[in-house]
Amino acid sequence: MRRILTALFLISAPLAACGAPPPADQTTADPALDELFKSLLTAPTAAEASALEEQVWQTWGQSGSATVDVLIERADAAEAAGDKALALSFVDQATSLTPSYAGAWYRRSILRYDADDRAGAIADIQETLKREPRHFGALAGLGLIYEDMGQEKAALEAYRRALEIHPFLETAKQGVARLEPKVDGQDL
Repeated sequence: MRRILTALFLISAPLAACGAPPPADQTTADPALDELFKSLLTAPTAAEASALEEQVWQTWGQSGSATVDVLIERADAAEAAGDKALALSFVDQATSLTPSYAGAWYRRSILRYDADDRAGAIADIQETLKREPRHFGALAGLGLIYEDMGQEKAALEAYRRALEIHPFLETAKQGVARLEPKVDGQDL
């Protein structure tokens, strides 16, 4: 499970370097992002959804703060060098400087999960979702964490929420396929 959650970040990380930065406050409406989500929801094929997903990740990857962007880059470098504590320190600084930036909270959730801090990872995902309720990556990650903890009903719910936003999200589709037979017939 940890590899899958980390893979979600690894897919999103290179995309952060592209695109024009939106305002750092991701709690405000972004008409371009709203249109991307509308298109993602109605994409007729997985290939079209993938292209739209990439654009969403690009938008999410920009904090609107050069300082925060550098902190996230340093966190990535520290993690790649094997210093997860330093990576977490950089991301902590990013969340403090720009608390409205969902991307920093999401990044921190991944670092905490990798450090076996499931409660911290869940708390950071909740913070991510406060700022960007459509964060399908955070929802899929939440599903993976709950599934790893044996909370199959909660995991299935998280995967289903992710699919309501991104119907082609493979991690969520696989999670639903795994869990529906187990949870089916139980009170959800």
